[in-house]
Parts: sequence; C-alpha cells; structure tokens
Amino acid sequence: MRILHIAIKDLTQVLQQKKSALFLLIMPLLFTWLMGLFFSQNENQDQRLPVGLVLLDNSALSPHLQTLLNDSDTIRPVTPNQNDTAFLEEQVRSQKLAAVVIMPSGYSQSAMGGKTPQLTVIVDRNTPAGQVADRSIQLAITRLLGAVQAASLSAEAQPATFESDAARQAFLLNAVDSAITAWLQPRARVELQAAGKVAASRPGGFTQSSSGMLVFFSTIGMITPGYILLSERRSRTLKRMMTTNLVRGEIIAGHALAMFMICFVQVLLLTVFGQWVIGVNYWHSPGATILMCATLALWSTSLGLLISTLARDENQVALLVLGSTLIFGLLGGAFFPLDIADKTFATIGHLMPSAWAIDGFQNILLQGGGIGSVLPAAGVLLVYAAAVFALSVCWPEQN
Repeated sequence: MRILHIAIKDLTQVLQQKKSALFLLIMPLLFTWLMGLFFSQNENQDQRLPVGLVLLDNSALSPHLQTLLNDSDTIRPVTPNQNDTAFLEEQVRSQKLAAVVIMPSGYSQSAMGGKTPQLTVIVDRNTPAGQVADRSIQLAITRLLGAVQAASLSAEAQPATFESDAARQAFLLNAVDSAITAWLQPRARVELQAAGKVAASRPGGFTQSSSGMLVFFSTIGMITPGYILLSERRSRTLKRMMTTNLVRGEIIAGHALAMFMICFVQVLLLTVFGQWVIGVNYWHSPGATILMCATLALWSTSLGLLISTLARDENQVALLVLGSTLIFGLLGGAFFPLDIADKTFATIGHLMPSAWAIDGFQNILLQGGGIGSVLPAAGVLLVYAAAVFALSVCWPEQN
C-alpha cells in the first residue's frame, strides 16, 4: 500500500505539470500525423533506381527491352539528356543514374538472325545501387534473348517452311511478343497473407510513423518524473523518507510504478489513436499489443530511473532524456525503416532496444502476428530493462 501511495503522489505531481500533456500526448500525436503524411507522400513516388536507356536501334526488340526494364521492381528506365558516352559515364559516376543501358544499332537484326549480340552496360559494380541495377538489367536481357530463342525454336518446329523471309520474320515477331507477354504475366504470384489480408513487406506511411513515434516518445515522457525524483533527491526528501519505516526497495518501487503507469498509458493511447484515427491495425491481436506496450514501458521506466540518478540538475535531466531519445530513435529506426539502410548501420541499429520495440510493433502491423511473433522483441526489451534498472539502483547516490 505504501508503494501505491508513493506512485499516486508522483502521478498527481506529473498531472499538475502543464508541460506533461505536451510531452505525453500532444507532441506524439502531432509528429505521428506529420511523419505519416511525409512517408505516405514518398510512397506515391517511384522509388526504383533510375537507369538510363539509350536506344540506338529503334526496331523490333527495343520496345520489348524498355518494357522488361520498366517491369522491374528495383529499376526504372529513363531517357538521358545526351547520348555521349562521356556524359553517360559521368551520370553513373556521380550516382545520378544507377546504370546506363545502350542498345547498339543493328541489335534486333542480329538477335533475330540467331546471333547473341551484346548490349553496352555502364555501371559501377562497387556500389550497392550499381550491384542491384546490374542484376536487374541482366535479368531483363536474359528474358529478352530467351524470348528470341524461344521464338526461333518455335519457327524451326513448324512442319511447313515459310513462304518467304518476311513471313518467317512476322512469325518470329509474334512469337517474341507472346513470350514477353508471358514474362509480364506469370501464372502464379506469391503473396504474404495476414489476418485475411495481404500484408505489406516493408513499413511505410502511417505504419512506420505510428510505430516509430510511439517508441520515440515513450522515453521523452520521462522528463517530468525525472524532475520529480531529482527534486526529492536534492531536497533530501528521499533521505528523510529512509528514516521512516519505508525501506529503500519500497521507495524505488513506488517511483518506478508511477513511471511505468505514465509510459504504459501513453503508449496504449497512441496505439488506440493509431487504430481508430490513422487506420493501423494494432488491436487485431490485443495480447501481443499489450505485451509490447508493457515491455516498452518497463524499458522506458528503467531508463528514466537511471537518468534521474545520474542528473545533478533539471537541465541535465532534459539533456539526458532528449539526447538518449534522439540516439535510440535515429539508430533504432524510428524515422526510417532499418531495412533500407546499409548493412553496417542496420546491424548497429539492432543493438538498440528501440529497434527491437519497433520490430515488435511492426510484426503486429505488417505480418498480422500474435503473441508468439513479438516474444523475441519483448524478451530483448526485458533484458535491457533489467540491466539498466540494476545499474540505476546500484549507482552511487548523487548529492
């Protein structure tokens, strides 16, 4: 009961602070909305890598090459302003284009005549963009030449000879058209299903902003409780409390309970906002969502206790809270998905508890996961929370 009295006292003090609503609800809701609009706007833009396409052979196969390149999920063909080789190489070198594909004059005639002509590909294979572009280009070339070869084999299998070369050429062109159409319309597609709907493969729009801002602001809310603990420590209220029949564990537990309730309710409200206002589906699995909210609140509580232990004045509380929030947020993927970052950054990012928290919430949102899908993330958060809590309790008391 005494633990509860301490928690209620802290909660009352927090609610009396006007800036509490700003940090706990107003700013999270505003940033979630704005970041969601920003991500959604970017989703409407073509994010594929630009690849220059120069067609010096404007005949049968040139439109098919353009179609196959445009069908790629990773690259999109664009027309360069100039066809000069030096200019095109500079475009690739400056990374304005991921690569350049040049179809030389006579390419179609050579391919349709049974030869294997070569396209000129300008690409820097030492860059990630160049490697991705090169693989997609080679796939398109393979499909184009495969379509020509299939058409040639079909022509050879005809029981009767063609009346003329023109008739054979017309047959080959129709066969190539059919083969290219088959590449563009596969008979089977694999789609990831979640809760009766097709799940997104990558976070974006309000999915990214909601989960990211939810985790980001969960630690900012510890500013006001940190002020309260600092004030009690500096006024020696904590020492006087120790002279009563309260034990050290009860005092820490009371303050920790207040911090936990503040963060837990804040995160729950943000999931409700996400569910009913911006349309991200947290609550198809209530157990998983509550588990993630609880473990995230435990982590934020342990961090808040450590900061209130380390800080010597109010400015240090704000600096430590905002600084740690920015570090965990930027490295942990609160502002952008870590799967679009390079491997080194993503590896470092997943050392952050914030990255695991975001992964847990996005498993719920993107994969339609239940409790089992969030257990790894929740477990990592509990380990971090226990370690930081132990550090905050064992840290020498500041005067």
